[in-house]
Amino acid sequence: MEDRVVAAESRQFVLFHLGTEEYGLPIERVQSIIRYEQPTPVPHAPSSVEGVINLRGQVIPVIDLSMRLLGSPFSGETTARIVVAEGHSGLVGLVVDSASEVVSIPLDEIMPAPVAALSPDTAEAFEGVANLGERLVILLDAEKALPKPEFMTPAIQEGDMDV
Repeated sequence: MEDRVVAAESRQFVLFHLGTEEYGLPIERVQSIIRYEQPTPVPHAPSSVEGVINLRGQVIPVIDLSMRLLGSPFSGETTARIVVAEGHSGLVGLVVDSASEVVSIPLDEIMPAPVAALSPDTAEAFEGVANLGERLVILLDAEKALPKPEFMTPAIQEGDMDV
Protein backbone atom coordinates (compact mmCIF):
# COMPACT_ATOMS: atom_id res chain seq x y z
CA MET A 1 0.00 0.00 0.00
CA GLU A 2 1.30 3.45 -0.93
CA ASP A 3 1.61 6.25 1.63
CA ARG A 4 0.05 9.41 0.27
CA VAL A 5 0.23 12.85 1.72
CA VAL A 6 -2.99 14.71 1.13
CA ALA A 7 -2.21 18.34 0.43
CA ALA A 8 -4.54 20.68 2.22
CA GLU A 9 -6.48 22.92 -0.13
CA SER A 10 -5.17 26.47 0.09
CA ARG A 11 -5.70 29.96 -1.29
CA GLN A 12 -3.14 32.58 -2.21
CA PHE A 13 -3.28 36.08 -0.77
CA VAL A 14 -1.36 39.28 -1.49
CA LEU A 15 -0.28 40.67 1.90
CA PHE A 16 -0.10 44.38 2.69
CA HIS A 17 0.03 46.69 5.70
CA LEU A 18 -2.33 49.39 6.90
CA GLY A 19 -0.74 50.99 9.93
CA THR A 20 0.46 48.20 12.22
CA GLU A 21 -1.96 45.59 10.88
CA GLU A 22 -1.31 43.09 8.11
CA TYR A 23 -4.07 42.24 5.63
CA GLY A 24 -4.52 39.80 2.79
CA LEU A 25 -6.51 40.11 -0.44
CA PRO A 26 -7.15 37.06 -2.66
CA ILE A 27 -4.53 37.06 -5.41
CA GLU A 28 -7.07 36.32 -8.12
CA ARG A 29 -8.51 39.82 -7.56
CA VAL A 30 -5.15 41.65 -7.73
CA GLN A 31 -4.01 42.85 -11.15
CA SER A 32 -0.84 44.70 -10.13
CA ILE A 33 0.92 46.63 -7.39
CA ILE A 34 2.38 50.02 -8.29
CA ARG A 35 4.26 52.76 -6.46
CA TYR A 36 2.00 55.32 -4.86
CA GLU A 37 1.34 58.39 -6.99
CA GLN A 38 -0.80 61.32 -5.93
CA PRO A 39 -4.26 60.86 -7.50
CA THR A 40 -6.16 63.70 -9.16
CA PRO A 41 -8.97 64.72 -6.77
CA VAL A 42 -12.60 64.15 -7.81
CA PRO A 43 -15.21 66.73 -6.71
CA HIS A 44 -17.98 65.44 -4.41
CA ALA A 45 -16.30 62.05 -3.91
CA PRO A 46 -16.71 60.14 -0.62
CA SER A 47 -13.98 60.84 1.95
CA SER A 48 -12.20 57.54 1.30
CA VAL A 49 -11.86 58.22 -2.44
CA GLU A 50 -8.52 60.00 -2.95
CA GLY A 51 -9.15 60.62 -6.63
CA VAL A 52 -8.23 58.96 -9.91
CA ILE A 53 -5.03 57.93 -11.71
CA ASN A 54 -4.28 57.05 -15.31
CA LEU A 55 -2.92 53.50 -15.38
CA ARG A 56 -1.77 52.39 -18.82
CA GLY A 57 -4.47 54.47 -20.52
CA GLN A 58 -7.26 53.53 -18.12
CA VAL A 59 -8.58 55.95 -15.52
CA ILE A 60 -9.16 54.16 -12.22
CA PRO A 61 -10.45 55.42 -8.87
CA VAL A 62 -8.04 55.33 -5.93
CA ILE A 63 -9.45 54.41 -2.52
CA ASP A 64 -7.76 55.15 0.80
CA LEU A 65 -8.24 51.65 2.25
CA SER A 66 -7.09 52.85 5.68
CA MET A 67 -9.90 55.43 5.74
CA ARG A 68 -12.43 52.88 4.46
CA LEU A 69 -11.56 50.12 6.95
CA LEU A 70 -9.98 51.89 9.92
CA GLY A 71 -11.47 55.38 9.75
CA SER A 72 -8.03 57.02 9.72
CA PRO A 73 -6.43 58.61 6.66
CA PHE A 74 -3.48 57.20 4.73
CA SER A 75 -0.18 58.15 6.41
CA GLY A 76 1.83 58.88 3.25
CA GLU A 77 4.74 56.49 3.90
CA THR A 78 7.51 56.27 1.30
CA THR A 79 6.80 52.53 1.07
CA ALA A 80 3.19 53.22 0.04
CA ARG A 81 1.75 51.27 -2.85
CA ILE A 82 -1.45 51.15 -4.83
CA VAL A 83 -2.86 47.64 -5.09
CA VAL A 84 -4.82 47.54 -8.35
CA ALA A 85 -7.67 45.09 -7.86
CA GLU A 86 -10.80 44.01 -9.67
CA GLY A 87 -13.87 45.44 -7.95
CA HIS A 88 -17.60 45.28 -8.65
CA SER A 89 -17.41 48.08 -11.19
CA GLY A 90 -13.99 47.34 -12.70
CA LEU A 91 -10.48 48.16 -11.60
CA VAL A 92 -9.89 50.11 -8.42
CA GLY A 93 -6.65 51.27 -6.79
CA LEU A 94 -6.30 50.60 -3.06
CA VAL A 95 -3.79 52.76 -1.21
CA VAL A 96 -1.82 50.72 1.35
CA ASP A 97 1.17 51.58 3.52
CA SER A 98 3.22 48.75 1.99
CA ALA A 99 2.76 45.50 0.09
CA SER A 100 4.96 42.66 1.24
CA GLU A 101 4.44 39.23 -0.27
CA VAL A 102 2.18 36.53 -1.69
CA VAL A 103 1.43 33.59 0.59
CA SER A 104 -0.54 30.36 0.36
CA ILE A 105 -2.78 29.75 3.34
CA PRO A 106 -4.41 26.33 3.88
CA LEU A 107 -8.20 26.69 4.07
CA ASP A 108 -8.29 24.79 7.37
CA GLU A 109 -6.05 27.46 8.94
CA ILE A 110 -8.42 30.36 8.14
CA MET A 111 -10.41 31.20 11.26
CA PRO A 112 -13.63 33.27 11.28
CA ALA A 113 -13.21 37.01 11.83
CA PRO A 114 -13.99 38.07 15.42
CA VAL A 115 -17.25 39.89 14.59
CA ALA A 116 -17.59 41.28 18.14
CA ALA A 117 -14.34 43.21 17.68
CA LEU A 118 -15.35 44.81 14.38
CA SER A 119 -17.58 47.76 13.61
CA PRO A 120 -20.90 46.99 11.89
CA ASP A 121 -19.78 49.06 8.88
CA THR A 122 -16.69 46.94 8.20
CA ALA A 123 -17.48 43.52 9.74
CA GLU A 124 -18.72 42.15 6.43
CA ALA A 125 -15.44 43.12 4.69
CA PHE A 126 -13.45 40.50 6.61
CA GLU A 127 -13.33 36.87 5.48
CA GLY A 128 -11.31 35.67 8.43
CA VAL A 129 -7.92 35.66 10.09
CA ALA A 130 -4.91 33.38 9.77
CA ASN A 131 -1.73 32.83 11.76
CA LEU A 132 1.47 32.98 9.73
CA GLY A 133 4.10 32.02 12.25
CA GLU A 134 4.03 34.83 14.82
CA ARG A 135 1.92 37.10 12.60
CA LEU A 136 -1.85 37.41 12.55
CA VAL A 137 -3.17 38.34 9.10
CA ILE A 138 -6.65 39.75 8.53
CA LEU A 139 -8.10 38.34 5.32
CA LEU A 140 -10.43 40.54 3.33
CA ASP A 141 -13.48 39.30 1.47
CA ALA A 142 -12.85 40.84 -1.94
CA GLU A 143 -16.56 40.98 -2.82
CA LYS A 144 -17.37 43.03 0.28
CA ALA A 145 -14.14 44.94 1.01
CA LEU A 146 -13.80 46.53 -2.41
CA PRO A 147 -16.10 49.46 -3.07
CA LYS A 148 -19.44 48.81 -4.70
CA PRO A 149 -20.59 50.91 -7.67
CA GLU A 150 -22.93 53.01 -5.51
CA PHE A 151 -20.00 53.75 -3.18
CA MET A 152 -17.77 54.72 -6.08
CA THR A 153 -20.11 57.07 -7.89
CA PRO A 154 -21.69 59.73 -5.73
CA ALA A 155 -25.17 60.64 -6.88
CA ILE A 156 -25.40 63.96 -8.64
CA GLN A 157 -27.55 66.16 -6.51
CA GLU A 158 -29.98 68.59 -8.07
CA GLY A 159 -28.18 71.86 -8.61
CA ASP A 160 -24.70 70.25 -8.78
CA MET A 161 -24.51 70.81 -12.52
CA ASP A 162 -25.15 73.91 -14.54
CA VAL A 163 -27.48 73.16 -17.43
